Amino acid sequence: MLTLKVLIPFLGLALAPALANAAACPAGSFSSTGQSPCTLCAPGTFQNGTYILNSPGLTSCIPSPAGSFAAGPGATRKTACSQGSYQPQTGQAACLPCPPGSFCNGVGRSTPQPCPAGRFSDTPGTGLECPLCAAGSFQPLTGQTACCLCCAGTFQGTTGQPHCQACPVKGASSPFGATASSQCGASNVGFSGTCDLTSSNTCPNGGGSSGLPRRRAARRDACPAGHKSCPIYGSGAGGRGFVRAHECVDVRHDLESCGGCVYDDSPFGERSADGGRDCSAIPFVDRVTCKAGECVVSKCREGYIPAPDASGCIATLMTQQQNMGVGGRTHV
Repeated sequence: MLTLKVLIPFLGLALAPALANAAACPAGSFSSTGQSPCTLCAPGTFQNGTYILNSPGLTSCIPSPAGSFAAGPGATRKTACSQGSYQPQTGQAACLPCPPGSFCNGVGRSTPQPCPAGRFSDTPGTGLECPLCAAGSFQPLTGQTACCLCCAGTFQGTTGQPHCQACPVKGASSPFGATASSQCGASNVGFSGTCDLTSSNTCPNGGGSSGLPRRRAARRDACPAGHKSCPIYGSGAGGRGFVRAHECVDVRHDLESCGGCVYDDSPFGERSADGGRDCSAIPFVDRVTCKAGECVVSKCREGYIPAPDASGCIATLMTQQQNMGVGGRTHV
């Protein structure tokens, strides 16, 4: 009997950590005490569930670092931005597609890289490298969305070049976009003399613009106050996208381009590289408007309520408990 009396206090001490952590907040959640009731980590933050033995449960969530995201609510880990995307800020729920004129090679990028001279990118999400300017075209600048056709009197037989070559015979002419010196003729009709960009860095007269395949640059008209010229994408040969036109968008009130242009799908309603949000893509939203360039949520789906700043939806306490299990305990 004496032995049992001595052992009981030690058994109690051994069981204490297990009992203390029985209601500890599980991975993907937190509370001020680390114990239930727990709150799911907000989108852009995560909690992997590691804590020191005998310590309180999880008391905070960790913002995802630049170059990564944490989809939520209730994320248990961060995820590196995939090739073709980037994220310059911390605490974000999604990565941004690499904007036209740049590329994002590798994973976990926090900034896009401008296309080098002789290359271009006319669609968002370019990954490994920017396409080369086609033969018969050139681009001397970095970060461009198209290449310029070689002018009359010049040619370029190699891809990915920053300049065109003058015809061997001075004053000779050639068709726009010539790819070989054999296309140079004795006539100087249409000869431009030079083939340099204009003072505003646009393609020279008679040069046009070339992508893959060659095409004239889509016209960007001036837009009224409060509107922005946003690209409209088309699909070319082989399914390759290109900018086929631009449209003036009221970015102060447009639900799908709120606050700026949305180059591609706006995952989870996150801002694109231009600052625009697709308010209709905000998770769990039921009623939302675009006011003065900001998404304003007035109603969410059942189990969710508008966030304090009305920029999204957050789970109610009941929904959080249902997602985690009654009392914040994880189920095995």
